[in-house]
Amino acid sequence: MSYLGNFFVSIDQLGNVLAGGNPDNTISSRIGYYTEKYYPSGKVPLKWRMFKNIINFTFYPIDGNDHCKEAYYNDAGEEFDKGTNDIAVAVLAILIISSCILIAILLYVLFAFGIVSPRKINRSENIKQRLRIAEAKLKGVYSELNQYKVKVDEELDDIIDDTQDTIEEIVKKIDGMLNLKNKLSRFKLKNKNTGTNTKGQ
Repeated sequence: MSYLGNFFVSIDQLGNVLAGGNPDNTISSRIGYYTEKYYPSGKVPLKWRMFKNIINFTFYPIDGNDHCKEAYYNDAGEEFDKGTNDIAVAVLAILIISSCILIAILLYVLFAFGIVSPRKINRSENIKQRLRIAEAKLKGVYSELNQYKVKVDEELDDIIDDTQDTIEEIVKKIDGMLNLKNKLSRFKLKNKNTGTNTKGQ
C-alpha cells in the first residue's frame, strides 16, 4: 500500500511541475493550499473548489475524505505559487481531469474488491512527526547561525517574530489540551472513588 501511495505522490508532483508549480509539492497540496489557506473561508473560487472535489473523490478509496486538505497539511512548510496564472490553471485542469478518470477507475475497482481501503489518520502521530521535522529544521538554522555570518534585516526579524509567536501558540494549545486531559482524569478518578466508597457502605 505504501508503494502505491508513493507512486501516486510521484505522479502528482510531476503533474504539479508541468503546471508550473513547486516540484516539492503535489497538485493535491497545491489545491489544498488554495482552498484551505490562500482564500478566506467562503470565498474560494469555483475552479479551486471543483478541482478539490474531483481529486477528493478520486483518492477516497485510499485516503478517505479531505485528501487535498491532508496533502496541504503534509506540505504546509513548502513554498506555494501564490496567484497561479490562467495558463497554469488550464494545464492543471487538463492534468487533473484526464489523470483522475484513470486513477479513479483503478482505485474504485481495488476498493470494490477490498484490496484497498480509506486510511485512518492518527492525528497525534501526524502532529508529532511534523513537530520533529520542524525541530530538526530549526536546529539546522541554529547551527548555520553559529557557523556563518548572517545579515540581520527587517525581513529576518519579522520571520523570527512570527516563528516565535507560532511556537508560543502551539505550546499554549498543547498545554491547554494537557490540562483538560488531566482534569478529566482527576474527575474520572474522583467518581470511581466515590462509587467504591458508596458500595462499601
